[in-house]
Amino acid sequence: MIDIPLKSRYFPQVMNPEKQLYTRARQALKLTFKKKFLLESALSHPSFRNENPRIPGLADFDRLEFFGDTILNFVICRRLYEKFPLADEGELSKLRSILVSRKMLFLLAKKTKISKLVRISKSLKGIPERDKAKIFADTFEAFIAALYFDNGLPAAVRWLEKIFAPYFDARRLYRVDPNPKSTLQEVTLKEWRELPKYRLEQGPEGFKTVVSAGPKLKAEAVGRSRQESEEKAAGLLLRLIREKTAQRLKTSRRASAHLKRASSRKKRRKTR
Repeated sequence: MIDIPLKSRYFPQVMNPEKQLYTRARQALKLTFKKKFLLESALSHPSFRNENPRIPGLADFDRLEFFGDTILNFVICRRLYEKFPLADEGELSKLRSILVSRKMLFLLAKKTKISKLVRISKSLKGIPERDKAKIFADTFEAFIAALYFDNGLPAAVRWLEKIFAPYFDARRLYRVDPNPKSTLQEVTLKEWRELPKYRLEQGPEGFKTVVSAGPKLKAEAVGRSRQESEEKAAGLLLRLIREKTAQRLKTSRRASAHLKRASSRKKRRKTR
């Protein structure tokens, strides 16, 4: 595969990159950068830059994020194509959408400690971590691009495949489904040709949602908003449906194995 050479005119170099940031990043990520300004650029959110306009020569964060998103999608699509040879286009698209979702990238940004390294404005530092999901996800993608431009495509691919390796499993992926309501709707339409039913209640603890589908299956959850409570309830019901399905398949396999053994014993008796 042809690599695109990095030209200095695309990224004006920082004259004095922060050594402390680079040291922390190297220790946390176990990676080295020859062009330290790229690492600093990827870990400097636009909000931080607006507060510190005198920092010279940082590469454009949004451009890095755009390029990193492209590399991420390429690596994920290729790996899914290899990992699930029997999956159709719809299933591959579903798995890809989960793997590149904001929820997943937020999770991986925390796992790789990128979330601890990103520099943001003072005003954003005080907001809860869950509200920084987009910031961390965008920074994760910008970091992918910085890694590519500094170490090349093979290094970026190896790093991504290592980070995502535990999640190339359909069962585990669906646990972090960013859109459980849509997935639940697909499942209920396929299984029972009906849509899930939601009942919303508002109380002192927030919004409570009870969702039901199929043969008396239901789940409930509480959230700070209607959307949060509905998504939590949908996720719980999906897990319940999958557990019931797995149990049913297990029972079916046991019954099938029992019938085969009985048939085998009957044939042996006849031959005696």
